Amino acid sequence: MQIEKISTEFFYYDVPNAEIHKKNLLKLINLIPNNPHENISHTDWNLPERFEKKYLKYFYDNILQNMMKEQTDYYKFKKWVIDRCWFQQYDNNSEHFWHSHPKSNFTNIYFLELPDKNLKTSLKVLGKEFDYDIKEGQIITFPASILHCSKVNSTNKRKTVISFNSDFYYT
Repeated sequence: MQIEKISTEFFYYDVPNAEIHKKNLLKLINLIPNNPHENISHTDWNLPERFEKKYLKYFYDNILQNMMKEQTDYYKFKKWVIDRCWFQQYDNNSEHFWHSHPKSNFTNIYFLELPDKNLKTSLKVLGKEFDYDIKEGQIITFPASILHCSKVNSTNKRKTVISFNSDFYYT
């Protein structure tokens, strides 16, 4: 048996009014106490689920509902579920190692602050780095099994992402 190479489908979403949402989300993210994790400058990944995260309500209500409706319609799914959502900020010399998100259909990354295209999340498809175009104010969705990382931020500019896992169902 020979395995056939298939193309990987990526979904890009341009967030309407991204500049307004950026200001509002960053204000709400700044309410989270400084919380480094591994070599990530600031994140809420490791905070308890019961910890109040006001930015999440804003994100769900103002951005995520429309995006997920578009994806659900595009793929002809009946239902979608967000498994988990968190933010990560990368200051100078911070990074996140190569990893994937098991037990999820898709990984989604909202580039809230992307001051330099070289700071975009790196993706590995079939063992090779995959080049893609992304800009601040966009969300990329890709299969959760794809390895990805945030390479060392060698700039003095901060990168901020909101990531979440999503699952879709036909019934």
